[in-house]
Amino acid sequence: MADTHSYPAAHVQACRDEIAGQIKAYRDLVGAASKASGMSLTRIDAALAAFEPAFFNNLLIALEARFVHRPHGVEGSGGNPLDEVRLLAASLMDNGGALSRDEAGAYQPENSVLKIDVGERIALNADDFEALCAAFLAEIERRFS
Repeated sequence: MADTHSYPAAHVQACRDEIAGQIKAYRDLVGAASKASGMSLTRIDAALAAFEPAFFNNLLIALEARFVHRPHGVEGSGGNPLDEVRLLAASLMDNGGALSRDEAGAYQPENSVLKIDVGERIALNADDFEALCAAFLAEIERRFS
């Protein structure tokens, strides 16, 4: 498929709404689990701690997939949210979940939203994902809407 040089505002908003719904569902699950009876809080906390990064890492890959046809090479600064999402998603899929160097070597953790260093394990939580997603979608709108 050819590069997409624009994304309609409705597409970006639909993505924002869908992700907000998934984040709300996660937070509702956490709330319900904390009130669950018959299970120790320690076991609930452990289950949620294991589930949270798996859920949000996969949600990041889904976010990247919705905008994967943006032109490569437009990001450029090595630290903006477009670079960061692309690199994190690729690392999750192709590098066993550890942040890999980008081909151009331009990634600069100090300029990124999450400040994850190359080689560090990617384990997003809800707050990390929300911050990165908001920055990413704002940058998509700025550059492609």
